[in-house]
Amino acid sequence: MRELANRRLSENLKQSVKYLTLVFNDFFILALIFLFGALMFWYAQAMRVIPNNLWFYKPLVGFIMWLPLLAGRLVTLLKEADMQFLFTQDEQMGEYLKPMIRYSMVLPTILIVLLGGILFPFATVKAGIPVWSYVILIISTVLLKLCMLLIEKESLYFYYNYPQWILLVVTLAALLIGSLGSFIYPIEVVVLMVITHFGTKKEKGVFNWRYAIKTEQARKDRVYSIFSMFTDVAEKQVTIKRRRYLDFLLPKSLAKENPNLFLYRRSLLRNPEYLNLLVRMTVFAILVSWLVQDWRWALGLSCLVIFLTVYQLLPMATEFDRNFMYRVYPIERQNRGRDLVEVLTMGLFIQWLLISVCWLIVLPINVNLFEAMAILLGFTMIVTATYLPGRVKKMNQKNFGIR
Repeated sequence: MRELANRRLSENLKQSVKYLTLVFNDFFILALIFLFGALMFWYAQAMRVIPNNLWFYKPLVGFIMWLPLLAGRLVTLLKEADMQFLFTQDEQMGEYLKPMIRYSMVLPTILIVLLGGILFPFATVKAGIPVWSYVILIISTVLLKLCMLLIEKESLYFYYNYPQWILLVVTLAALLIGSLGSFIYPIEVVVLMVITHFGTKKEKGVFNWRYAIKTEQARKDRVYSIFSMFTDVAEKQVTIKRRRYLDFLLPKSLAKENPNLFLYRRSLLRNPEYLNLLVRMTVFAILVSWLVQDWRWALGLSCLVIFLTVYQLLPMATEFDRNFMYRVYPIERQNRGRDLVEVLTMGLFIQWLLISVCWLIVLPINVNLFEAMAILLGFTMIVTATYLPGRVKKMNQKNFGIR
C-alpha cells in the first residue's frame, strides 16, 4: 500500500507541475509582480502611520494566521475503482495514508511560513509580540494544521466523523485566544495534539470507501477549477447550468433573439469557463486599482485587463463548431460573428461598469477619476468596434469560410 501511495503521489505531482507551468505564464507572473509590489508598497506606507499596540492587533494577527489553515485538505488520491479492488485492504489504509499526510502538509506549510514572514513587521513592531513568541506561533500553527489533517484522516473511518467546520471553529478560537499570550497558544496546540492522538481508537474499524472517494473527487474538482481559470483541464468536466440570478441580463422575449444570440448569451452566462474568466479579470482589475491608489496606474492596468478579457473570450467563436446538431440544423451562420460581437460587447460594458463603480469606492474622487472612467469607456468601445470584429471574422473564415 505504501508503494501504491508513492506511485500515485508521483503521478499527481507530474500532473500538477504540468498545469502549474501553464498557470504561471508570463502574463500571470507579471500580474503577480505588480500585485505583490503594490501590496508591499501600501504595507510599508501603512506601517509608518498606524499607531502601536492597539487592543485588536494581537487577535488580528491570530485571525490572519488562521487563514492558511483553510487551504490544503487531506490528499488521498483514491479512485472509483478502489472501492472494488482495494476494499479488502481496510487494515492497510493507515500505511497508505501516511505519505498522503506528509504530501498534504506541503502547501499549508508554505502558506503559513510565507504569510508569517509578510506579517512579521506588523506582529513584532505594531502588535508588540516578541520575536521568539512569534516564531513559536508560526511553528505551532504548522502543528495545528497537522492535527487537522490527522483528524480528517480518522474521519475516513465509520466510527469517527466530525464536520470540517467544527475543526475550523476550534482552530480559529485557539489562534484568537493564543495570540493574546506567549505561552497560551503552544499549550493549546499540545493539548489538541494529545487529544488527537489518544482520542482516536486503536482499532480502526471499517474504512468508509464511499465517503473517502467522494471527498477526494470534490477536492480534485476544486483543484481543477483553479487550474481551469488559466488553461484547459482535460480531467475536469464542465458543468453548464442555469444561474437564475443572471437571467435579468437576458431578453424578456425570445422574439428579440436569433439562434446564435440565444446560444452565445447563455454560453457567456452559464458556461463556468467564460463566466469565471469575466469575473476573475474584473476582480483583478478592481483589486489592482485599490492597491495602486492612483488613477493613472488604475486606468492603464484596467485597459490591459479589458483587452486580455477580449482576447481570452475569443474561443467562444468556435465553441459550437464541433456540435453535430449545430451543423445539421438550418441555423443562419453568415451573421454569427456579428451576434458574438454583440454578446461580448454586453459583457465588456458590464465589466467597465463594475470597474467604474468600484473606482468611485476605492479611489479618491476627483475630476481626473471621471476622466479616467470616460477614457476607459472609450477604450472599451474602440476594442469592441475594431479589434473584436476583425478577430471574430478571421476565426469564422478559418472554420466555416464565412466572410
